[in-house]
Amino acid sequence: MRLTKNFTLIFIMILLFLLCACAKGGSDLKIEISPSDKSLIDLVSKIYDEPQLLEISKFNGSIDELNAQYPIECLREDNGMYRVSYLGNGSIVIFLFDGSGNRLSVSTYSIQLLKSAFDELAKGQPLDEVREIDPNGEYLFLYTGRNDTPKVSSHYTKDGYLITIEYDTSNNVININEELI
Repeated sequence: MRLTKNFTLIFIMILLFLLCACAKGGSDLKIEISPSDKSLIDLVSKIYDEPQLLEISKFNGSIDELNAQYPIECLREDNGMYRVSYLGNGSIVIFLFDGSGNRLSVSTYSIQLLKSAFDELAKGQPLDEVREIDPNGEYLFLYTGRNDTPKVSSHYTKDGYLITIEYDTSNNVININEELI
């Protein structure tokens, strides 16, 4: 009887261990996250021309498959998602992957401005002034036709920064965030 209790206890402990191990989730990515203090500009050894970037942007596989075909030199992790960046002469290609390495999206952005172009922006300024600075920024919330889309614009700079600007209901700046691409 005592032996049965011990086996039962051991069996339950093993089950709990397995359940906890599976619940953790996570990713088996074989690619190292890039240092947070270095920008895309500092990390890459290859700058792609426009036809190469176009070819890369058409890729439709996992993050590991992408790395095998186009070696990843800039990988960022943010809230369980991964951002992969490829640098070109006048643009960049950005892939987003989920925590398991599955492709969610890919976009190509023009990089013409420096981070310093946004230095004069402050809270309270209208969206029109931001659009004057960067008419090529990503202003998706203006084109969705929905009211529940976050009012955020994204701006990629040629010196390796992503500027994210958040707006209130009147389209005035309420927050400006700068991070390295």
